[in-house]
Formats: sequence, structure tokens, C-alpha cells
Amino acid sequence: MATTPAQFFEKNMKWFALAFLFLFLFKSTQSCNRKMQLNTTSGQYIGQIDSLKKLHTEYKETAQDSIRKLNFRLELANEKAGAANERATAVQNAVEKIKSNTTTTVVVKGAEEVKDTTKRK
Repeated sequence: MATTPAQFFEKNMKWFALAFLFLFLFKSTQSCNRKMQLNTTSGQYIGQIDSLKKLHTEYKETAQDSIRKLNFRLELANEKAGAANERATAVQNAVEKIKSNTTTTVVVKGAEEVKDTTKRK
């Protein structure tokens, strides 16, 4: 004897209900696990982003400090170069004054006595 669909559903209704309840519990557990995983991952990413922001800020401050130090060293080197130029100018002026007050004659002895020592055959 063939059973009609209505009889089949009526006979197996408790099994269908049990299967639907199992699927419902499985899906709700799966969605809770998914939400927990998203929250955990989100917390990790937020922590990483915060640490990267902190590192970026520290790097930026360090770079600015280095730039300030290098600018100071450059200004100091420029001052030293200016002072050296001033000293060189003062020495040159002193040498010119001494040179204008003195006269020197250079006598080279023996310059007339140079002989050709090469022999020709």
C-alpha cells in the first residue's frame, strides 16, 4: 500500500521537527562563533593599528629631533666657516701690509753658470 504525502509527513513529523531543531541550533551556534571570531579579530586589528600609530608618532618625533640636531650642526658649521673666512681675510690683510712695507730682492747665484752637459756623437 502506498502512503500519501500527508500520511508520510504526519507519521514522521517528530523527526522533521527534531531535524529542524538540530539545524536551527547548529546555525545559531555557527553564527555565535562567527560573531566571536569577528570580535576577536577586530580587537587584534585595533591593537595593531594603535601600536602602528604609536610607532609612527615616535618615528615622526625622532625624525624631527634629528632634523633639528642636523640644522643646529649646519648652523654651527656655517659659523665656523664664517669665522675661518674672517681670520683668513685678516691674515691676508696683514701679509699685504707687511709686503707693502718691505722690499725684497732675490739674487740667484750660479744661474749664469749653467752648462750643457749632453754629449753629441
